[in-house]
Amino acid sequence: MKKITEEEIAELLTIIPRNYPSHDIFHLTNCCNTLCESLQTLCQDQGYLYELAIIDDICFEEMNQNSLYKPHKFDFNKNRYNRHSRMYEFVFVTIDLKEIAEVKNFYKKLYAISKNAGTLIFIVDNAEDLRTLEETLIEHNYVAVNPIINTFKNYQILSAHKMHGWGN
Repeated sequence: MKKITEEEIAELLTIIPRNYPSHDIFHLTNCCNTLCESLQTLCQDQGYLYELAIIDDICFEEMNQNSLYKPHKFDFNKNRYNRHSRMYEFVFVTIDLKEIAEVKNFYKKLYAISKNAGTLIFIVDNAEDLRTLEETLIEHNYVAVNPIINTFKNYQILSAHKMHGWGN
């Protein structure tokens, strides 16, 4: 993953309300990066829950040895992506979308772990076709699918929402 600056991350994380009683944040990633650190710090400062799910074995071992994090090894084949039946207000996805073998199940499981009106945020490489990702999200019952423009130099960001009573 290319470098994401602290300023870019700080701007993105303004979407997460501060001083709110509780937020649960799920982050699915295939690499260790400054976004993990920033989300962990934000959650620690605000008393929010941060669940870090890592695909890459090397990154998982590195993060698992760091006492700040309590990551879990992510498996696309699990029945559910969440642990303890928890649902999240924010779901961050920073993986290479080409790694997803069963696209339909992936989006269905992400939908299932999001709270009503929860926000799904994809951070993808600039080479990724946002139009295709947007159509896929709409097809899987997400609404208000919009790019967040001019935030990252090397990446594109797409946000979507799960709305109560829609779809699954």
